[in-house]
Amino acid sequence: MRPYGALSTSCLLAVAALVGCSAPVAGDAADVNGVVTQGVVRVERAINLSRDAATAPVELDDAALPVAADESAPSVTNVLAKFMRLSSAMDPELAEGAVGQAFVLPAAGSCMVLSPAAEDDAASSFSSLSPIELLDAGDVTMRTDSTQMPLAARAFPDVGALVFGVFYTSRDATSDLPAPARYVFESSGSGQLDRFAFEADAPAGPEDVRVGDADLADLVELDAGVGAVVQWRAEEGGEAGRTRDDIYIDVTSAHGATVRCAFKDTGRGVIPGSLLDPSTLGPLPASATVAVHRTRQVPFSASGIDLGEVRFDLSVNGRARIAAH
Repeated sequence: MRPYGALSTSCLLAVAALVGCSAPVAGDAADVNGVVTQGVVRVERAINLSRDAATAPVELDDAALPVAADESAPSVTNVLAKFMRLSSAMDPELAEGAVGQAFVLPAAGSCMVLSPAAEDDAASSFSSLSPIELLDAGDVTMRTDSTQMPLAARAFPDVGALVFGVFYTSRDATSDLPAPARYVFESSGSGQLDRFAFEADAPAGPEDVRVGDADLADLVELDAGVGAVVQWRAEEGGEAGRTRDDIYIDVTSAHGATVRCAFKDTGRGVIPGSLLDPSTLGPLPASATVAVHRTRQVPFSASGIDLGEVRFDLSVNGRARIAAH
């Protein structure tokens, strides 16, 4: 993982020190036994805009998606809910990475490079973690005005003595996830966790996305070493509304490296040309996927949960070809 701009290499590899990671700060939210209960809910929807859907994969951020997604489908959705009991001394961000995939986001106006090798280095720090228990919350349901979705409880894959218990997911990768919309999450409770209900508002997904002069639905032609201007429709609501959400853009080459840049939701951002080159994306010409995400992180409180957060991640994807200038 190679940083760009203000993000340091040590921050990226440690994962826990990243600016803009999704998990909230624990602070003093711990009980007398030295443990906290952290609730993490992820709602993800990725829409494939490519006019050649069969060759433009749709990707979601969280590695815990349990259902195989059809990469040629026009959209892929995923809901994931985890209620973790862990030591109050444990970094919540590092704990989330051990249970799934930590959300890594640079500060607005800066970029980073994500690579499989760096993810392996970050994962090596999990060996020092204390055990994490994934709590049974009973029957968990997510609903909107147009959708009611019971989530499926699944046993977490065996990771030795580090992580054990159950987590909750949507039952397939084609569920209807409207946006913008108000989402309500409810549980029946269990012997491990009290009954709860909380809600969070999802933003609209990115619209009217263009890269340079091209619509994202078309094959985007990028020149290596030249900055790429990306434009989208900013959310209405003035400056106060724009500060609620983040936009991040992933350019993922066929060789596996991803350039990720984050921006305020102003309707325009530039991916530096210094990151669109063979040293990052591999030999040229290179095929790549361009994904524009709007993400919103909403804290919640519920009985028995010390730290709670819902993160919405709504994206549109297209294809690009990167060639020498």
